[in-house]
Amino acid sequence: MGVWGPGNFDSDTVADGLGVLTGRIVDDITAEFEDDSSLEPDEWGGEMVPAWLEILTDIAQTKRVGVTFPSTQVLIDWRDRYLRVWDGYIDELEPDDDHKVARRAVFVHTFERAVALAAEREQA
Repeated sequence: MGVWGPGNFDSDTVADGLGVLTGRIVDDITAEFEDDSSLEPDEWGGEMVPAWLEILTDIAQTKRVGVTFPSTQVLIDWRDRYLRVWDGYIDELEPDDDHKVARRAVFVHTFERAVALAAEREQA
């Protein structure tokens, strides 16, 4: 057992567990990208992908040992594909224009924040 401090995250066991947890989130996001229809705005993946990505980014930003996080290229691919599906489908739901613009801006921010963090992690 490797323990390097008194904190809740200062052990090999917890680092492994954090890897499992974040790996599961990455796997869940990846699964939603298997079919574009899963990413449509009124589908489970369309709602959950950005939420899961924000949770994952929040965890990864702590820089704790063991965190699994996608590469910059994977995140760019996810971003481009997600936004393409969203842009191509959202008008079918007849949203208010202000909501549509604001919601898209949140998606862009969520993905860009993740891309920036991945780039930072790859530089380290």
